[in-house]
Amino acid sequence: MCKVLKISRSTYYDSIKRKDNKITKDDSNVERAVINIFNSNRKVFGTRRIKNHLNDKGLTVSRRKIARIMKKYNLVSVYTKAKYKNHPKKLMKN
Repeated sequence: MCKVLKISRSTYYDSIKRKDNKITKDDSNVERAVINIFNSNRKVFGTRRIKNHLNDKGLTVSRRKIARIMKKYNLVSVYTKAKYKNHPKKLMKN
């Protein structure tokens, strides 16, 4: 069979071994978990806090993957913008 496909035996057996790899696993569960955590926390959580929640649930996902999922579904965390506050300045005597 390897001769017909013109591949080496090691390549054939290596490809069989890789089919059960975690990378090829469907990530729809992770995507749903990220979306649920984001929406259930008032759309405030970013990648770090979502990662901590997923770790608490037993899912190990990188922050980059969470960021890609958030970008895919246009999930942007809400944050307050710093405002300029004019404080009266005290002059110090030397």
